[in-house]
Amino acid sequence: MSNAVLDRLLTERSGQVDFIDQLLARVEQEDRDLVDAEQGNLKAARERIKALDEQISPLADFETQRNAHAETVAHLPVGRRPSSGEPAHLGGGQPPQYGTPGAFMVDLLRSRGLMAGQRGGDPDALARVAFAVADQKTGDVTGILPTPIVGAVVSLIDANRPLITSLGGGRPMGGIPGTTFSRPKVTQHTTVGVQSGEKTQLPSQKMTITPITFTKSTYGGTVDISRQSIDWTSPAAWDILIRDLADVYSVQTETAVAGAFTTAANLNTPIAAPANTLAGWTAALYQAAMHSYQATFRMPDRIWCALNVWAALGSLVDSTRVVLPPDAYTTGTVDAPLDSFDVGASALGSFRGDVLGLPRIVVPTLAAGTCIVGNSADYEVYEEVIGLLSVVEPSILGVQVAYGGYAAFGAVAGAGLIPITAPAGLPTSLEVTEAPAEPEQAPSTRANGK
Repeated sequence: MSNAVLDRLLTERSGQVDFIDQLLARVEQEDRDLVDAEQGNLKAARERIKALDEQISPLADFETQRNAHAETVAHLPVGRRPSSGEPAHLGGGQPPQYGTPGAFMVDLLRSRGLMAGQRGGDPDALARVAFAVADQKTGDVTGILPTPIVGAVVSLIDANRPLITSLGGGRPMGGIPGTTFSRPKVTQHTTVGVQSGEKTQLPSQKMTITPITFTKSTYGGTVDISRQSIDWTSPAAWDILIRDLADVYSVQTETAVAGAFTTAANLNTPIAAPANTLAGWTAALYQAAMHSYQATFRMPDRIWCALNVWAALGSLVDSTRVVLPPDAYTTGTVDAPLDSFDVGASALGSFRGDVLGLPRIVVPTLAAGTCIVGNSADYEVYEEVIGLLSVVEPSILGVQVAYGGYAAFGAVAGAGLIPITAPAGLPTSLEVTEAPAEPEQAPSTRANGK
């Protein structure tokens, strides 16, 4: 007989292990360090596995004892149960009549072959006993049947932060006082020129360094959970709640950076892609790269794009190819085939890929149609993750938890972020028909501090 509780715990443990494997595989695939939110998720998963092991161990020992008992009972002599084609009892259609409980016990012992001098079970006694014993089915015990929860809780949220990661991650902000801080930037360089004649004054121009102001913002969320929800739920609501707070924090900070990043890029004149073709996109990307370098004297190293732009770039048909494949010259083969030049890489199963040698960063939180070319050093993100805070509320048997952090972000060379106006014919995003739940309003007594 299967142990539903043990099966559920083992399934949840397997789900936690799979979650850790997937998290680490994603970090390895993106060739980066774990961000703070992912470290919190990893810690919560390890703690949950430890708690599950403490519950699984005694149940597994019990199953071992149960199996040993079943093997022992299987070797004991038992009477033969009537087959489906045999009568359920002897003599007509009337059940056997036992005058006393002792008479039933004698028939029961005889049916099992346990009477003195008896070899094997008595089939007649077995038939009478089988008729007399009432059938007990699951429909008769619905009040004690458990409702097992199978597998881990399904949570449809992507806690990755591709934009922040592509910008170098959240730079440490701990220890920086004040609500704002600044980054120095050279806005006017010195000058060097031709001397007009011997012992004449050389050209001179002062260097100007101006500050770039970064403003700190606080992001976080809080939930008031009852002690009963912590103690009575399985899988534990506490672990699920903390992980969800960390994941939503990641999504919200990524969304905020994406909005400000797009605003900074839109201050520059956009480059229009003439057509949704390889030739059209190639022309626009190269023109954007040219403007990016002219503004910052740094070659672009990223292409940031929204989901529907990723879908458009990935589905381009190579009917018109770049006419200068570089490997035609490195190999010394003048007639090298045009398809030896890899225009880009894309796959349905991953957002990773490149276009014309630049990594293509797909940012789902960017507005549809957004495509920006630039250098990852043109924009900076600073972050200090507070993490989890909790306080016990003994008067109501509750625990109030919060998760949050500080973030500051801004452009240090915004002129190098060149937007591309996407052409007509891009795929449309799926409309979300289910509106997100509105946040629950705190009771007035809490607002008054009572």
